[in-house]
Amino acid sequence: MAVDQKFSLTADHRRWAKSAKRKYGQPMAHWLELIESQQGRCVFSEAPLLFDSASGTAQKNGHGVHPLYAAVDHCAPGCDTLGHQLVSYDLNDLKGHLPPACFKDLCATPSWKRLMQRWREQAERDPSDRDALRSIRREGHT
Repeated sequence: MAVDQKFSLTADHRRWAKSAKRKYGQPMAHWLELIESQQGRCVFSEAPLLFDSASGTAQKNGHGVHPLYAAVDHCAPGCDTLGHQLVSYDLNDLKGHLPPACFKDLCATPSWKRLMQRWREQAERDPSDRDALRSIRREGHT
């Protein structure tokens, strides 16, 4: 991931890191360093992630968690010792439905790379358009 010198941590990043500390047990500094090292972007798509609490809260009879909300992905499923990475909520969900070896193979395909490019482009164009993001995930196009 390219380094952007303009990235700086926000109050939303700190709030999210505090929540991750409670949920996963790693120190808050671990999560802040991860956010900073990834520049607040998804490791799969390089799309900018959302860290605000409204995006991470599913609403009864309303929107679910925003597709771009920051989710913790274990580098090895179920194992904290091999580290974590931040990914968008919907892509983490997608990964979770596949066996690890299958997902690893999928990431090397041209189709996956095109999907991640479309996902990133949509996130940068209009991150508020949840339907467009979900359409990309489900159908591979907008």
